[in-house]
Amino acid sequence: MPPVWARLLLVWGLLLSHTSLAESWPLAVPLEEEPQPVLAIVLDDVGYDGRAGERALALSPPITLAFLPHTPHAPRLAQQARQQGHGVLLHAPMANQHAYPLGPGALTPELSKAELQQRLRRALDSLPAVDGVNNHMGSLLTAQPQPMQWVMEVLAERRLLFLDSRTTAATVAAASAERQGLPWLRRDVFLDNEEDERHIRQQLQLAIDLAKRQGYAIVIGHPYSSTLRVLEQELPKLDAQGIRRMGVLQLQRWLSTPTEPQIP
Repeated sequence: MPPVWARLLLVWGLLLSHTSLAESWPLAVPLEEEPQPVLAIVLDDVGYDGRAGERALALSPPITLAFLPHTPHAPRLAQQARQQGHGVLLHAPMANQHAYPLGPGALTPELSKAELQQRLRRALDSLPAVDGVNNHMGSLLTAQPQPMQWVMEVLAERRLLFLDSRTTAATVAAASAERQGLPWLRRDVFLDNEEDERHIRQQLQLAIDLAKRQGYAIVIGHPYSSTLRVLEQELPKLDAQGIRRMGVLQLQRWLSTPTEPQIP
């Protein structure tokens, strides 16, 4: 009688000689794919500098662009951004603790409810359809529950999300949005608080690492020449790293999906 190993080889050969058996034999069990980490990149302060805005629009979508209201190039660039597949936010100027100038449409604690909401509605109306609002500065206003409630009431009228730029640890923006039943997100990483390419690359990598740990990350930068240069060079590499990009509205909807979401 042939040895055991020879008999096993004979049985294996007979199995493979029958096509139906060979095709049904589980040669390997596929592993469940890990969901891709998601990165949402937001560029603030778009609208004053037309050239910088055009360069930001040329980045591969989706990027979310946050437009300052009543600025010379905001309406045109926001319309183009929408057409090119980018996200669009109103970058609402809000009072800060350092008395830095805010520009037109500023929301401040001295305003009455009617005045604040009128300013916010006018700012929203100055742009084509937006996905939501994030705060420009705002370290003072976002820490005050009453005016933030008034802000969220206007957003609730229009079913918009709020992205908290988190310019202060004392922010109550998320809690205010929750009370109004609004979708909201908050910034994880600032990209370019130093306008140095090496620093910007480090911050982008920090955001990527965070996305790999928690599933997603939201990074906020500005249309500085150094920032745009880094993004022009690094965005094409994200796919190779297994990173997926989304606009903030798409990200919020994905995160709020009750079952395990499938990234389109």
